[in-house]
Amino acid sequence: PGDDLRSLTSTQWRSGIAAWLGWLFDGLDMHLYTLVAAPVVLQLIGAVSNADPGVKEKSAFIQAAFLLGWALGGSFFGRLGDILGRSRALSLTILTYALCTGLCAFAQNWWQLMLFRFIAALGIGGEWAVGASLLSETWPKAWRPWIAAMLQTGVNLGILGAAITVGLLSLVLPPHSERYVFLVGVLPALLVFWIRRHVPEPETWERERAVVRERPRARDLF
Repeated sequence: PGDDLRSLTSTQWRSGIAAWLGWLFDGLDMHLYTLVAAPVVLQLIGAVSNADPGVKEKSAFIQAAFLLGWALGGSFFGRLGDILGRSRALSLTILTYALCTGLCAFAQNWWQLMLFRFIAALGIGGEWAVGASLLSETWPKAWRPWIAAMLQTGVNLGILGAAITVGLLSLVLPPHSERYVFLVGVLPALLVFWIRRHVPEPETWERERAVVRERPRARDLF
């Protein structure tokens, strides 16, 4: 029982779709920056060419901040998912990275861009953690290896989507307006409305919330 796709419930399908789309948009928002980093940073620091050492330096700082936020986001939103619930936390992660990716288009200097990328990364890292938890608590155990593989396809398709998006926008945007590709990153926010309406909290989490009086401390993980 549970090993056949036909045995999956509509709730399980919705949780799977929500997590997969979350990872898809993770890949999109994650790689929009890498594709336009050089021209955007060049404009923000007032350099005259990509060969300016400042472009490489500031781009590296921004990417380092993103990777740090990615790591911290998994811990922060993972904990929040224990407290608020998987579906609610998933919505918050998507809202965080979608809105902050959009704000990158309005950065006035390189450190503002770094700050927006850091906060967006908190949401992206959190979505990986919460989305995986949501599926592990709703889908049958026999499907977990396939679930992990499917989530990874979402990320890679999101990366491909970022490349296509930047390529198409480069044909229609005027010169020196690469920053506006970040506005595409706001689109995942629309997914939140669907998640909150159609993806309930896992029964496992609901049962645990009813009986657990004191949650494990973070250091207990180690």
